Amino acid sequence: MTTPPGPCEWPIDTSCCPGWDEYSPEVQAAATSWATFILDALTGRQFSQCPVNYRPCGPRCQGGGGYMTWPVSSPGVGSAAGPWMVPWIDSGIWRNCGCAGGCSCEARCEVPFPTSVAAVDEVRIDGVVLDPSAYRLDSWRGIPRLVRTDGDCWPQCQDMNVGSDDAGSFVIVYQPGRLLPPAGQIAAGELACEFAKACAGAECALPQQLASLSRNGVEVTVADPEQLFDNGLTGIANVDLFIRAVNPHKRAARTRVSSPDLPRGRFV
Repeated sequence: MTTPPGPCEWPIDTSCCPGWDEYSPEVQAAATSWATFILDALTGRQFSQCPVNYRPCGPRCQGGGGYMTWPVSSPGVGSAAGPWMVPWIDSGIWRNCGCAGGCSCEARCEVPFPTSVAAVDEVRIDGVVLDPSAYRLDSWRGIPRLVRTDGDCWPQCQDMNVGSDDAGSFVIVYQPGRLLPPAGQIAAGELACEFAKACAGAECALPQQLASLSRNGVEVTVADPEQLFDNGLTGIANVDLFIRAVNPHKRAARTRVSSPDLPRGRFV
């Protein structure tokens, strides 16, 4: 999981391509695949990537720091259940936290993600798909978290020796990255439109290798596509506006921070 797997089924808006419906499904599919792959690379691979199977580790699996479950308490003197309150430092002030979720901002039962999340496709426990109404996607301290809302909790631990659909497994299928905004859908649709035109042999706005031409007093200059791509652009004005807006520094990928305190888990 060191490199993103690429975009999968990006929603594209082809309303600015009047002849899109006239192309065959094969040409549409090829143009869409080519356009989304190129646009994904030029925008720094920050939007929805192909779904991955994430198997989170619970507290018993990774020795603390895992997802929260209820009840969470530390053993107290003369009580196996723990103290009725937990000391908490709030901006330098000691407070006694005795209400679940009210003082710490942590949900009763949640799973942190190791990356940004564009969408959660499904959750499987023991191979059974969980109803989407049983959870929601939150963010706290910049970390996306899957919160259980049906009154139950996520498994305390799972057996990594079994398959993703076997008993004892806990799998979250999600799309890393951020959701592609409407402007990105329009840009992808316009780029796909030009690729479809090129595939069909029609005139398109894609830059060609011609650098300069002078004939009968008319001078024509076309930018070299290799120079455009080196600058992280396509040569199509509307598409390049979106690229400049979301990736002004021409980054190849989003900046990442590695820390032992970040959530851990296994991707399969």
